[in-house]
Amino acid sequence: SIASTRYGDVLDGSTVSLCVRRAECYDPSTGAVDPTKKGVCSNFLCDAAPGTIMSVAGPVGKTMLLPKDPNADVIMIATGTGIAPFCSFMHRLFMENTVARHVFGGTAWLVL
Repeated sequence: SIASTRYGDVLDGSTVSLCVRRAECYDPSTGAVDPTKKGVCSNFLCDAAPGTIMSVAGPVGKTMLLPKDPNADVIMIATGTGIAPFCSFMHRLFMENTVARHVFGGTAWLVL
């Protein structure tokens, strides 16, 4: 979850604080952590060192933005925000005749 205002931590619009929880699922037969149920985004964030600089795009204004690198992967997390904005974003990205559709070469993940 985003834990800062739209203006960021230092009110310059260039920072964001997140509250992230790493959940581990255990295999009931072995009692061991099941790596197939490892959260991609939450574990990426939890494993990052404090102060790591990352690019973040979100629903700002009336549009969602793709990364500058057309081959970068996009991870969309619909919990808490609802799935509707992501459905329209993916429709625009893959179904409509847009510039983004023609240049996007990454993988789009939608986590519910």
